[in-house]
Amino acid sequence: MPDPWDRNGWIDPEGQRPVGPNTEHLLRWGVTVALCLFLASLHPPEAVPVMLGGFLLLASLAAAAAAGLRGEPLIAPHFTRWDEAVASAALGLLAWNGPGLLRALSPAITGGP
Repeated sequence: MPDPWDRNGWIDPEGQRPVGPNTEHLLRWGVTVALCLFLASLHPPEAVPVMLGGFLLLASLAAAAAAGLRGEPLIAPHFTRWDEAVASAALGLLAWNGPGLLRALSPAITGGP
């Protein structure tokens, strides 16, 4: 039975070459963001930014917990679960605070009072 943690044995869907760690982490993060967006879209439209931000912050905590349990290094030459956690937290905070920031900046952008 092949070792599931052996990256050298992993292949992409076409079976051409091993999937690199950067591709693996970016795909996992993209699926996480898509799942959070789907779950947030089930709520009323005015609650979507808050729910999306909350789901992404929860995903950030989950990724950080997984990185800590696996003992991944904080600084590595490739993407890690720590990077997924930081990206999820940043996107979550932007989704959570973005509408308020846009409303605050809109008079400055349009030249109004």
